[in-house]
Amino acid sequence: MIVLPVIERELRAASRHPLTYNLRVLGGLALVVVLGMHWLRDMGGPGAGGRLFGEFHRALFFSIWILVPMLTADCISRERREGTLPLLFLTPLSAQDIVYAKGLAHGLRSFTLWLAVLPVFTICFLGGGVTWPDVVISGLINFSSICLALGAGLLASARTRIWTRGLAGAACLSFVFLLTFLSLLPWAVLLFTAQSFPPISDWVQSSEYGLGLAINIPVAWQQWRSGATSMIWGYLTLAALSLLTLFLVICFSAWQVKRTWQEKPLSTRVLWIKDKLFTPVLFQEQLRGWLRWELTHNPIGWLERRSWSGRLVVWGWFAVVICVYSSVFANLALYQRLFHTLQCFLATMLAGSIAVSAASSFRRERETGVLELLLVAPLREWQIIAGRVRGLWGQFIPAAILLFAVWLYGATFLTSDNELPSVVGYALIFATLPVVGLYFSLAKANFVAALVWTLLVQIVFPAAVQVYARLDHPGMSSYADILAQAIVQIAVAAFLGWRLLLLLKRREFVTSSN
Repeated sequence: MIVLPVIERELRAASRHPLTYNLRVLGGLALVVVLGMHWLRDMGGPGAGGRLFGEFHRALFFSIWILVPMLTADCISRERREGTLPLLFLTPLSAQDIVYAKGLAHGLRSFTLWLAVLPVFTICFLGGGVTWPDVVISGLINFSSICLALGAGLLASARTRIWTRGLAGAACLSFVFLLTFLSLLPWAVLLFTAQSFPPISDWVQSSEYGLGLAINIPVAWQQWRSGATSMIWGYLTLAALSLLTLFLVICFSAWQVKRTWQEKPLSTRVLWIKDKLFTPVLFQEQLRGWLRWELTHNPIGWLERRSWSGRLVVWGWFAVVICVYSSVFANLALYQRLFHTLQCFLATMLAGSIAVSAASSFRRERETGVLELLLVAPLREWQIIAGRVRGLWGQFIPAAILLFAVWLYGATFLTSDNELPSVVGYALIFATLPVVGLYFSLAKANFVAALVWTLLVQIVFPAAVQVYARLDHPGMSSYADILAQAIVQIAVAAFLGWRLLLLLKRREFVTSSN
């Protein structure tokens, strides 16, 4: 078969990729962290292994839906960007062969995440309380998740050549596939168990019932009088449907690649849409004046603001926060019950967006060679860093100010808890996260590795220090917790900022995008 050499090429490239090994290490470390948190909360007892198995399964389930689309979102678009996709079509390969090879290589890489954590799962068997239905159902759910998440990444990467668009498309498609999976899961189980479900309006729209069946493995099958075997047939049916969906997605992606592999000028319709929707109409003089001011005072930040897509990030998040608050203030009783949870959720999503922007900040400059031009320009290294940090802060400062203002104002009459420590904690994250993300965007060759390390160093590690300080000193106040977290975050950001400056001065940053 002519496709076998391509599969071998992809597997060799993946085997030499540092992310293939780092992914397995991070997967094992994540479960070790979950084990530590479980041990601190649940010191053992009857069925401790079953409870730990459920937490391991939940961590692996969400890790698959987050990491697998990110790993595959650039597999085909990178070939377009580097100009190697037309070379593949000079061979007897078909578009379907190319997509099959990409899907197989990245599918095996995704399954290594699954296999790498299996030794950690043996701790659950030693603890007791794990039954064979738990293992089978967990395996079927994770297999279905890998198939659907892999399909989302392939489909998003099949049409675009810009990796950021592929990443955004993979995130959106994986979210749609996840909701569809959770919505169909109860129906698949109902097909073999003949049990009664809540009304459709209660669980289909929010997929809460399907989420419970997907992540509450140790107790889900015990709730069915028809037994665990019938439930397993339902999960097995959904796994077969997921595999069929992956096959159909590969066929559709191959059709997309075959249709769009040649670089063509933009169509009349696309040009009309760009002219009507993305060309400034109002306040053009004010926009030009503002961009000239930005270019004069912060030329590095101007690189992020000069395009409509860069400016869309600024006001897109601002619009999202306004829409969320407009919706929740219409139902004040619900907002009062979920005040702290909703505020933390919005702040966490905003912090994640800052981490994504910071970890990918210097990637485009490294690929196009603009970073080398910046380093020979009449700018000092610290000016480049300061300009990019200011640019990242400027992208999210409107949404952050609105978020914190509503948080502090709502805390005066919607809750009796002290929300100030939480506000200060997230403000520290927003202030220090760009520096850490910029360092890893230069220190790591791959965006996924840079993003994961940014989140681990500046969010997970300070949170772990805060939890340890609280356990070591049970009477510690919330302000002392925030102080401990602030010391760690500021110290880490200062150290990595110094390391970032050295990388730029010594020109030791990674120049490959692999």
